Amino acid sequence: MKKIIHLACLLVLTVLAAVLCPAAAPAADAAPHLRVALLLEDGAPDQGWNDLLRQGLEQARRELGVSTAVVVAPPQGSDGLSQEAIFRAAARQADLVLLSGARLHEILRDNAANFRQTKFGCIDTGIRAANIMCVTFADEQAAFLAGALLSQLHRHGLLPAPGARRDSGELTLGWLAGEDDPQLKTMLNGFVEGVRLESPGARVINGVAGSYASPADGRARAQELLGMDINALAVLAGRSGLGAVEAAAAAGRPLVGVDRDQHDLAPRLMLTSIVKRADRAVFEIVKATAQGAFAGNEIITYDLANGGVDIVPPQVWARNAGVRLPDAIGRRLAELRLELTRGGIRLPSLRDRTLCNCR
Repeated sequence: MKKIIHLACLLVLTVLAAVLCPAAAPAADAAPHLRVALLLEDGAPDQGWNDLLRQGLEQARRELGVSTAVVVAPPQGSDGLSQEAIFRAAARQADLVLLSGARLHEILRDNAANFRQTKFGCIDTGIRAANIMCVTFADEQAAFLAGALLSQLHRHGLLPAPGARRDSGELTLGWLAGEDDPQLKTMLNGFVEGVRLESPGARVINGVAGSYASPADGRARAQELLGMDINALAVLAGRSGLGAVEAAAAAGRPLVGVDRDQHDLAPRLMLTSIVKRADRAVFEIVKATAQGAFAGNEIITYDLANGGVDIVPPQVWARNAGVRLPDAIGRRLAELRLELTRGGIRLPSLRDRTLCNCR
């Protein structure tokens, strides 16, 4: 087994070297060529988070002239090679390693000190170290607005109850996460707070697909939630979420997307999406590194105020669905947005306190 892992590590290093190293050596007085590796747990397109990370990396390659490589580091034990071994191989070859995901965050925390000459970009949580620059998200703010929006739509009769609850007037929403991780717990808490501020008696049923990489698992779990006669389903499950969206669309049930504007997945049913600018995070970390402004020990927070998180305006859904949206909904969302940005509404972060520098 050790021999297999050793050979696999050599393969990762060989692939990285082929992609990251420029064909011609730079002139003696030229700035060092920056080699950037992005680690992903799942390499397949997901029309969400991973695609945004890739877009940010491609923008950096195109605009900054850096060498880039995407390295897939599947969950522990896959293909006979551990995620930690893949991480170490990337850290030896690249100048900057970017990563996101709860397991990769833990590997970074445990190994960054062993690669002091390598810089790391940590996305979606905070780890303070001299060679780590972090971008995290106040995504609970955007989730709060999405929850409040759904309550408002229900109040105005635009979110009718399905099935057995058709005449009950109750609001019941579904929330489908890929895994039960701290980032999504924070978002769920914000979503519930927004829902219940506007509809105190509402229920939110939490479901977990068990994976970010299995559309079949997402579809199966979504069907269970849809069987509970939920009014709408928020899907935050990566590639597993694609199966969940298909299930909800087949049932004609309204949806909330995540990470980017996902209205194209179900134009007449996607009420809004909770947007997180992962592409911007990747580009800004690479840009800072390329310009000699890498901010080690710093945790940058993207929030509503700086445009790093937001929701897609419900007018996008209304146009696609041919629905007239009451002006009162827009006014209420504007009020809540102002309270969130001014600090009148404060939402807790439930991110892992062994990783982030929480106050």
